[in-house]
Amino acid sequence: MTSELTRSVSVYHRRDGALEVYDRETTNLILDAAARGAASVRSTKLPGRPVFDLHTMKQRKSCSIEEEDIVIEVSWSPDSFKDAQAVSGNASFCNMILRSAILRISEEKSLSKILDLKGVPPRRIRPNPYLRRGCWPLDIFISSIETAKEELYDAVLQLASDPTFSAVHWLESNDLYVVFHGTNHSVMDNILLTGLLPRFRKSASDGKDWFGVDFTTSLKYSRCKTKFLSGHRREYKLLLFMVLRPDAHSAGVMTSSDVHKQLPLAELTLL
Repeated sequence: MTSELTRSVSVYHRRDGALEVYDRETTNLILDAAARGAASVRSTKLPGRPVFDLHTMKQRKSCSIEEEDIVIEVSWSPDSFKDAQAVSGNASFCNMILRSAILRISEEKSLSKILDLKGVPPRRIRPNPYLRRGCWPLDIFISSIETAKEELYDAVLQLASDPTFSAVHWLESNDLYVVFHGTNHSVMDNILLTGLLPRFRKSASDGKDWFGVDFTTSLKYSRCKTKFLSGHRREYKLLLFMVLRPDAHSAGVMTSSDVHKQLPLAELTLL
């Protein structure tokens, strides 16, 4: 792996609840193993000869069952994009970069910028807490993007780097959209975990999931069983999704029948 690339990537481990950066030698050891597609790698120089499991992203010492999280963070700059693409022929490393980009987009700071661009009023954002390695909706969504054209990969990286109007437009020109979905508040957490399940589609939906390009389109489908007292404001919640290559897109409404191309990003509460 190029030294330019490793300078663009930092690797941390979680100790006592806080993230600590690995030294450069350990960082290079982990990243080289990831680029080779290795499942794990062992350090012979750190105390306890820890094993770094690159499937579960955990570190454990050979003499202990205790584990620490491993976090890989990419420095999202134009230079790091070029460095990443220099080794993007390696499918495992390309997957890691793409996964990091999607997770960065799903952070509250990034989502807040995207929602401002879409004209969403003041809101509370709850990023999907289930998006992590081994999360089924995330894994299948990334697989769908990997089979798309290379320009889409670049557009995702650009949005992760700087969520601007031009970045969102570039994403949409490659048939990937950030959209809204209204439903019963009581099932929103389950949808964040599993995605939209086809068996719950209503017959009136024509066997597809429906999304609003504008948040106002989805508000009418936002439902809460809570009874509001006179004078109390009703609470409106929406789900935020990424949808790749929708089946249809017209009049502010988007439909998608392929759950592999849908990713729940967050729950929004309009204030």
